[in-house]
Parts: sequence; structure tokens; C-alpha cells
Amino acid sequence: MPPIIGFQVMAKDGKKVPPCECDSCGQQFIRADKQNYDLFRYENIVPPAEAQSTITAFVTQITIDRAYLAGLCDKFGNTILSRWRKKSHDKRETILLEADPTIEKQAWYRLRNDGGPWRPERQLHRKVRLLPYMCTTTMKSNPSVLLGLIHNRVRHSPQEWVPFDNDLIRQEWENGTLGLDYCGNHCIVMHGVNYGQLVPWNKEAAERWDIIGYPRARLIIEAQALMFSRLRSIVDLILEGVNDDSAHGSDKWQAMVVAGSKQSNSTELWSDYINQPFSKPPRFDVDYYCSVAKARLQAAQDHLWLLQTDPSYTRRFIRVMAAGELYRTDWKYDIIAQDIHQAVVDCMRWQQLSEEWSGIKDQYNRYRDSIHPGQLLPKSLELSLALLEGALLVILEKWNNYLRKYIPQRPGFQHLWTTKPAPKGTTSEGKRVFGEIERKTSIKQGWNEDPLDWIVMKLLSHANTENRFDQSELLARLEAHVAETNSTERARLDETIYAKMSDSAALHEMLSAVRLHRPAFNRRSPLEVLDMAKQNSTLFTRSLVSGDGPAKVYAFMPGSLKLFDQIGPAVGRKSEAWLKHRTAERKALNSFWTQAHETMRVELNTTKLRQEEINATLAIISVSSTTGYAELVEAERLETLEAIRDAVVAKEVKKSISKEVFSKGGTFDMIP
Repeated sequence: MPPIIGFQVMAKDGKKVPPCECDSCGQQFIRADKQNYDLFRYENIVPPAEAQSTITAFVTQITIDRAYLAGLCDKFGNTILSRWRKKSHDKRETILLEADPTIEKQAWYRLRNDGGPWRPERQLHRKVRLLPYMCTTTMKSNPSVLLGLIHNRVRHSPQEWVPFDNDLIRQEWENGTLGLDYCGNHCIVMHGVNYGQLVPWNKEAAERWDIIGYPRARLIIEAQALMFSRLRSIVDLILEGVNDDSAHGSDKWQAMVVAGSKQSNSTELWSDYINQPFSKPPRFDVDYYCSVAKARLQAAQDHLWLLQTDPSYTRRFIRVMAAGELYRTDWKYDIIAQDIHQAVVDCMRWQQLSEEWSGIKDQYNRYRDSIHPGQLLPKSLELSLALLEGALLVILEKWNNYLRKYIPQRPGFQHLWTTKPAPKGTTSEGKRVFGEIERKTSIKQGWNEDPLDWIVMKLLSHANTENRFDQSELLARLEAHVAETNSTERARLDETIYAKMSDSAALHEMLSAVRLHRPAFNRRSPLEVLDMAKQNSTLFTRSLVSGDGPAKVYAFMPGSLKLFDQIGPAVGRKSEAWLKHRTAERKALNSFWTQAHETMRVELNTTKLRQEEINATLAIISVSSTTGYAELVEAERLETLEAIRDAVVAKEVKKSISKEVFSKGGTFDMIP
């Protein structure tokens, strides 16, 4: 065991050994292996008394500033609202910089910063890395940003904001861009009335994030203190010259609070979670996520239903998909068939997530009175949350792998890639190979040269890496770029990419909600998740593994899809020829889906899904064999026959009238 030197646990080479090497402790203390590099060594070693004094000073300042701001908002809320809204962008910026000249001016510091020598970087940019959302560009452009920040930080306690504030510094922690203090294995209480109290490390409490190791906890509380100090100074400047004795009010302020804050000129591509710093703190809203999963599932089912029943919808799908250069090769229909297969998989995934969320909702209702910071999570709920995180990570990784191959095919991005199609029939390790794809330029150049490409590629980063960019920040940057740019640039984000990125954003929002849950569950490694999947039977875990290992994937055959497309649509007036053509269309389309059904059956049989679950999934792509589909086709046939009969009758009537006119030798006007 390493020797104990005072309050420090020292390794023989001088490293500060963390109390535990688990995932949670690795995010609260610097892992021993990382301390081989100067970048990841602690800057200062502080004794417990000094550490407690520092945290107490921060917490006291936070408490005083928050109470002070609450009083001003209650008394002068209308004045704050009116004055800030009326000021020009330049005057707003002047106030912000007068309150704190160190506030960052430009937005997206973390995204656009290329780094540099790490020692001066730490000193110069510590504040902006602690509070990346506080920049003059954002706060001066839209008055609701600052007003929302003031209201939500005053209304909700610092303890409520800890999960979000902690996650905000995740990348900085992992990259070593913030200087850290070390106080042995001491931690800080991050909830309740003991918020800010220095305590010894306890494994269970640390894994629940009820307490956080001093190095990381200090950053969180320092950031909160800095933010409240800035907000107090800003509000004082806004109210400068106000007569305390004159009549004021806060009814308009309260009305603004009730209405909520919205970004002006926002295209609102994604959910509100991209505006989290200026909204209420995130909460684990089970009902909301159940509704999101169900809505996405319904949309996926509707898409598949239309692809099977509506030839016009399917033709439009093929036309929209086949817009890139790769679709001009022999692989065109193989790739489109692959995307249809992906649509089936997406539907399955949303079904799985819907059931996972419903299960957690049931447990939440059962244990609602037992889920509080400082308490152990019920064992079954803790396991369910860990499995849900595992499900989301697996789904996101597969989804991102698919998008990394899909987006380079699209017209708005294909110029950045070199594609070399392989001859038809090429395989590797039993899998079809469409060809090779290689990027022409470095992604790093994209921030300045092609922001849209840079953002989209970063959005596809691995969801389980701690040094990834924050998804909500990337989505906010994408929203801003789309709102600010021209129509040509916006068109690069075509409807297919938009729809797929929207699904991805929903998955990331769910993952964020699960990871910010407090009390936290014990994070598992990928191997542990796979082991849990084998031991715990849910719809997701049964679809994940088979008896011999991972479930297998098979390709849909494209032949009938190609035939359907080449037949072309039934056009012109409805006639017997039109009906015959329409019947041929449906026959080819039904043939594709019949083959897809059999392929999917073989694929699902490689999983541990129950037979009724396999049948339920296959039913989604078996519409052509249902009574409802037969009735739809019959109704279309009868409607066509009626149209044919009406046309014949109209023609006979016109012919009869013409004969009568000629027999009488007169004329009259015909109504066309």
C-alpha cells in the first residue's frame, strides 16, 4: 500500500493516487495513469482546512448574491425587463463588459478554440471554460437569454443545477484544460443543507454523486460563484439610477417567467435542451421521454406503412434518396434497400426504447417517495437506468456508424469525399462491399472553411468518450448556423439528413437525462453492459444478443425494388390500362416486401427475441398480407372502375346529344 503522507495518499513516484479507479471516481479525481503527463498533474495541494475555507467562501457568496438578486427581481422585475429589452446591442455589451471585463465576447469558444500551450491557456481562459454560455455575443443579441439566466438561477437552488454544471465541465476535465487543486481523498457534499461541506470519500456516495471529489467539486462551485457575481453586477448596472422609493412592480417579470424564454429568430430544429443554460435545470421527466419514444415509434411505423401501401410515397422516397453520385452506380437499389432496412431497424429501436421508458415509469411510480439525493436508489431501478444507458449507447453507436457512411453520399457533402464504387458482387468477410470512401480534407479545417460539415461530423462522435464536444452545444451551433446562412447552404442539410439528425438529437437528449439522474446509478463498462444484457431479459437485451454472440444483420434484396422503380407510375386518366399498370406496380412492391419479410425473419431468429416479439416486428412489414391492405386495394380498384364507367357514360351522353342536334339541324353551346 502506498505510504500515507499527512492527508495525501502518495504513490512512490509522487502521483496522487485516487481512492478508487472506477468510472465515477475517474471523473472526480485524476487517474494515476494520466498523471504521467504534466498536463494532468494537480496544480496545488491544499490542506483540508484551507479547502473547506475556500468552498465556504464560495457558497456564502452564492447564497448572498442569490438572495440579493431575488429581492431585486421581486421589487424591480418590471424595470429590469423593460430597461434590458430597450437597450441596443451595443449598450447591452457595454453593461456586460463593465460588470466583468473578462466575459468572453465571441460565442462558441469551446468549439472554435484550437488550443495552444496549456499553461497560459489555463490562466487566460479559465473563466470562459467554467462558464462557456456567458458571452456578450449571445447575451446582447437576444434579451431573453440574460433574463432567462437570471430567473432560472435565482428560482432554482445551486444544488438543483449541480448535475448540469458538473456535466458542463466534462470535456475540460478530460482534456486537462482547467487547473485543479488536490485535497487528498476529501469530497464535497453536493446536495441538501450540507451543500459545500468537506467530508471523507465514501464509495457509495461518490458513485451516486451525492458527494464529489474535491478537485471537481471546487470547479462546479467556483463556476456558480462566478456566475452569480456577474449576474449581480449586471443587474446593478441595469438598475443604475433607479429611485428605491418610487413605485415599481414585477407583474410583467412574473408573466415573462410563466411564458418562458424563447430564442428569437430561432428555427427551432431541435428540442429545448439546447437552451438549457437559460432554462430551468434539467429534470428526469419520465412522462416526457415516454411520449417522445412513442411519438418517434409512431412516426417510424407510419413511414413503413406508407412505403408498403402507397406507390407514390415510395417513388418519392426513392427519388429523394437517389440524389447523390453514388446512386448513379450499379449499387443504387442496393443502397436504397439498405436504407429501408435501416428504417425497419429504427422502428424496432424506438419500440425497444418505448418499452424501456415505460418500465422505468412504472418503477418511478412505485418508488417515487424513495428517490432522493442522499439515498440509495432502489436496486431494480438502478439496474434499469444502467440498462437504459447501455441501450442508448448501443443504439447511438450503430446509428452514428450508419450516418458516417450515409452523409458523405448526400449532395450537400459528397464533394468533400472521394468515393470508389466496387464492382457488383464484391464481398469481404461475408458482407457486401459497396466501395471505398475517403475524406479529401481534414475535419479540423472545417470550423472556418465549412462550419456545417464540421458541426455535422462532430455530432457523430462516439457518445461514450468524455472528451467529446457537448451535443446540445453542437446542436445550438447548428441551429444558429442554419438561421444565419443563405438558402444554398441551408439546402445542404437536406430533408433526409434533417430527419435522421432529429432522431439522433432525441437519443442524445434521452442519454443526457439518464446520465444527469440523481441519485446517479453506477456506470458500467461496455463489457459489464453486455454481461447485464445476458443476465437481464428485456426487449432490448433480447434483440442485442443471440446464442452464439451478437445478433446478425442481413441485407434486403433490391431486385423487386428496382423492377418497381423501372415500371414507372400509372399516369393519365384512370382507365383499364391505368388499373393494369397500377396492379403491376403493387405486385413488384409487394414482392420486395415479401422478400424483406423473409430476410427480417431470418435476422430476428438470430436474436433471443420471443416468438411473439418476432411476430409483432414482422407484422409491421407484412401490411400487404393484411385484410386492411386488401380492402385498400379493392377500394382503389372499385374507385377506378367507377371512374371508367363515369367516363364511358359521359362520352355516350355527349355522343347522344350531338346526334340529336344534327338530326334537328340546330346548334347550341356545349358546356365542357
